[in-house]
Amino acid sequence: MTTEAPLTCYICGQTNDDWMTVDMIGLFEDQEAARERFKEKHDTEPESYLFVCPACEDENPHHAENSYEKYGKYQ
Repeated sequence: MTTEAPLTCYICGQTNDDWMTVDMIGLFEDQEAARERFKEKHDTEPESYLFVCPACEDENPHHAENSYEKYGKYQ
């Protein structure tokens, strides 16, 4: 599966045109469950596919790892 859409960070809630993927690597496998939790956390719908941005991964490595464990991550 491939996409050329900007991505939304699950942790900070930001969507950035610089964050894009064409091969799904790094995105959550269970997008549906992650979207539901994202709506609860941020009180809004994510704008695109969910992942953890590099800044949040560096600043919150435990949160990022827990998110990957819960929703899976395309490798």
